[in-house]
Amino acid sequence: MNFIPESRLEELLNDKLDFLFILNMDGIIIDMNLAAITILGFSREELTHKHFLSAYAPNYREKMAVTLPLAIKGDVFSCPYPFVTRTGEIIPVDTKFYVGWWKGENVLVAVSTNLAVKYFSEEIFLSIFNGSQVMMAITAIDSNTVFNVNSAFLEMLGYSLGEVSGKTVRELGVYYNYSQRESMLRQFAVDGKAEGEATIKTKSGELLDCLLSFKRIKIQKDYYLLAAITNITRRKQMEEKLKHLNYQQKLLADVAQLLNKSDDFEGIINIVLRLVGQHSNVSRVYIFENTLDEQFTTNTYEWCNEGISGKKELFQMVPYTNVPSWKKILKEEGRIFSVDIKKLPQDIIDVLAPLNVKSLLAYPIYIQNRFWGFMGFDECVQEKVWLDDEVNLLLTVTNNVTNALERKLYLDQAKNSEMRLRMALNGAREGLWEWNLLTDKMFFTDACYTMLGYEADKEGRDRSWWEELIHPDDLPNVLHAFEEHLKRKTDYYESIFRVKDKAGEWRWILDHGKVVERDKSGNAMRAVGTHIDITKQKQVEEELHEMVVTKDNLFSIISHDLRGPVGNFMQIIELLTSDMDISPDMRADLLNELRSTSKNTFYLLENLLNWSRSQRSEIVCNPKAFIINELVAQNILLLSTAANQKTIDLQFDEKTNYEVYADYDMINLVVRNLLSNAIKFTRLSGTITISLSRQIEFVEVTIADNGVGMSEDRVSKLFTNNEFHSTYGTNNEKGSGLGLVLCKDFVSRNKGTIKAESVLGQGSRFIFTVPLSVQ
Repeated sequence: MNFIPESRLEELLNDKLDFLFILNMDGIIIDMNLAAITILGFSREELTHKHFLSAYAPNYREKMAVTLPLAIKGDVFSCPYPFVTRTGEIIPVDTKFYVGWWKGENVLVAVSTNLAVKYFSEEIFLSIFNGSQVMMAITAIDSNTVFNVNSAFLEMLGYSLGEVSGKTVRELGVYYNYSQRESMLRQFAVDGKAEGEATIKTKSGELLDCLLSFKRIKIQKDYYLLAAITNITRRKQMEEKLKHLNYQQKLLADVAQLLNKSDDFEGIINIVLRLVGQHSNVSRVYIFENTLDEQFTTNTYEWCNEGISGKKELFQMVPYTNVPSWKKILKEEGRIFSVDIKKLPQDIIDVLAPLNVKSLLAYPIYIQNRFWGFMGFDECVQEKVWLDDEVNLLLTVTNNVTNALERKLYLDQAKNSEMRLRMALNGAREGLWEWNLLTDKMFFTDACYTMLGYEADKEGRDRSWWEELIHPDDLPNVLHAFEEHLKRKTDYYESIFRVKDKAGEWRWILDHGKVVERDKSGNAMRAVGTHIDITKQKQVEEELHEMVVTKDNLFSIISHDLRGPVGNFMQIIELLTSDMDISPDMRADLLNELRSTSKNTFYLLENLLNWSRSQRSEIVCNPKAFIINELVAQNILLLSTAANQKTIDLQFDEKTNYEVYADYDMINLVVRNLLSNAIKFTRLSGTITISLSRQIEFVEVTIADNGVGMSEDRVSKLFTNNEFHSTYGTNNEKGSGLGLVLCKDFVSRNKGTIKAESVLGQGSRFIFTVPLSVQ
């Protein structure tokens, strides 16, 4: 890169046409000239200490972010991207980069020639046109005929002026893809200017990546199209190389990050092989592991590219005597490398040729000073030209994999020494703790932390941290139990208490401990113990308690609600079979009572049986599609006699048929129970309304009555599994409340919901949902 003296910088500071920016080596603007201020419209304060990218149009900043570091390194000497004014106007410039010295500091200097036509007279413009190193061409706007090109155009593309002048751009054939020019011309027709990239073809056929800018200019009285063409092929190559290097660095960073993880080692190795294989685009990447005596080797990991078959199963316990040159070359030369495998020893060719391997690269893996195995890269499609940076990259990856394998081996060896103890503790969900009573510091094993959802802390914790986790109702008992042990009143310390885990949930801990070290005065110095998570045992205890309560309530129903009807049966039957003279009306009343009582008792027994089977998980939900309107109508018909006895009006007039997907028998029981309850608790001459409505993916079934209603407290307990509410209907009908619990269970099993709404003295509404059938 050229050097610009400080005296020249002082001259350019007063230039009012061309731009000067003095930058530090980080691309920050240190100083600028008058043109940068007056033409771009920014104040000196607004540009000083800002990044040079801020002078560019937004759509060029990403490209400049790549170009500027290359300029600082000296790989790029010029730049064609335009500046932008404070008002958003684009100023085309041709920027040259220099290194210089400014006020005692090494600087990067950007000198930008102003190519905006409005700043020049015709004489100045033609001077710039002929003297610019940027390729320029003047063409007719309507016919695309080339009038003039500058010397840079002729030299770069290899033409003479006579070969160019007077031809149309299409006839000249400088555009490799003419549609690129047509696209820019469409933009030019609308805006009077256009910018873009295109591939330009030289006279010899070489293809150049170029940046183009079309402007409308006026020469004398006529308008022409001025095309400025900058060859950015080298810059493109540098950008691609930079992208490639960045991708390599990202790959190595990703590989290192993956290999530093401790979980699912095999899965991580397979991911690493895939990433490396996709980056290098080889056919197969693999790892072989040797036996301890290095006599056999086995393919343990393998990744294959698309269309390449795996060979892992073929290479299990392969004796090195079958291919002695392989181990010999790896150990002596440090790699097996070949663009053409035919140049390798014959024993290697005999193994690789049947696999269609054409090129090969393999590195040995040494772990604990032992030839552990090797990592290889095969190309099976065509002979591969291995680039130096690619070979170095694959060596680096192999070294990273080697370090990970060695680290895993060390960890496995360390784990084996304590595996039995940890297996015993983990099997019992136990953690160890140690308490230094002199420093009040507590140390916990990983299991103590993980059972509470915390990350392990090798540094230990203060006792206050642990005490803050203990439930405040349990803490006094815990402290008292330990204090008793410290005073030697107990042989060991034991306590059961609740501890808050990281998620805020309470877990039950069984804590055992013992003082293991005391000073000469008998004061405790160190204690150790174990934590056992007994949360599941506590949950089982609570479930057993709920089952006992449920059982007691159930027995209460059986003893109370069944004994009454059975006793009633006995009295009616005894009366009917006695010698007493019974009138026909009285006999009919007794038989009706017997029928009503037997029907209620049957429903109660059916609910008891279904509830019992449900609790034992004997009832399986078998959903199918059916019309719920028909099910409701059948239950209305079934219970119409009971409703007629109380002159209750059952209203159901749904015109739309709804097909649902649920267990028919379960939903049938739900509707029958809810409708039976509504009849039971509705006064004489009351009304019960059954309605259906669609709610997105469900059908909502509502059974509403104007009966006795319920209090809010009673409603809140209706669906409680261990509370059954025995109540009487308006005609002294007996009810246990078990049917509602069963309804909730069956509705839930069918992925629906159920709720109740009631006002005491005014009536109740029971609402449940059933999934719609998917058509």
